[in-house]
Amino acid sequence: METQILLWCVITPAILSLAFVVGAWAIQRSESNAWSRPLPAVLAVIGWCVAVSACMYARQDLDWSALEAWQIVLVPIGIASLLLAACPCEADSLQATSPRTSFGLWWLIAGLGSVATAMWTMPTGDGWTDMLPLHRPWMASVAAASLINVWSLDRMRRHGASPWILWVGLAGLVAPTLLAASAYGGLAEWMVSGLVSTFVFATAAVLMPESTIGKLFPAVLLLAASTTATGRFYTYEDHPTWLYGLILLMPTCISIPDAWLRERSTMVRVSTAVVVAVLLLAVTGWFLLGDSLFGEPTEEW
Repeated sequence: METQILLWCVITPAILSLAFVVGAWAIQRSESNAWSRPLPAVLAVIGWCVAVSACMYARQDLDWSALEAWQIVLVPIGIASLLLAACPCEADSLQATSPRTSFGLWWLIAGLGSVATAMWTMPTGDGWTDMLPLHRPWMASVAAASLINVWSLDRMRRHGASPWILWVGLAGLVAPTLLAASAYGGLAEWMVSGLVSTFVFATAAVLMPESTIGKLFPAVLLLAASTTATGRFYTYEDHPTWLYGLILLMPTCISIPDAWLRERSTMVRVSTAVVVAVLLLAVTGWFLLGDSLFGEPTEEW
């Protein structure tokens, strides 16, 4: 069992992601123009979706006529992220396109993608009838948190954090993975593949700072918000509301100190983000897994 998890949740996503990184690197080395600049980001989104979905396809006995919400939410996430990656929203990207118009289009896509992700995330069917009162508030929470996180990280990206912005997204993906691990094994395996794939592309973005690979970050943020909601519906634990809020807004919380440090050196900005991320993840991990890891064993009768 452990070998299968290692193969399909770690090794396979890493290899698939690396293959698309090589493609992005080849495009970056070729003669570039305004139209080819978004291609590394487009390849990153496609590669990330392929790598993440490969785990689910291999590890889950998929019945295509009865897929669960968390299994199909990658569709709106992938479509929205692909459009965002291809949309030219920089002032110097396309001379024939108005920067203000493309910027507005980018945020329109981000808004629609957040809402679509929130809608598709909600579990449906007769087994979830008693949970219907939670659907509307959680749908609103996922959509709002997704947009807030995208805005926060986009602000960082526009102030010189593009090469390492995916690492903030990766940190925001860890907390939902911990929640998934405490709720549902299949979902946790899928999230591990997401972590591995994001790690590969985050590393590539640092090694290729001139590329647009960092524009993959909306996909990571949408998946994190969606998984947080899914973990809430599948868990039997009664976690406090503030903890779910912290998990949903983890990337934004990490980005807050950077608003005052954006004129400082990259080392200072990255170090601060790492410290904040570690502290927040430690708090989240303690409340999610502390009892199971450090609690007293259940007495056997």
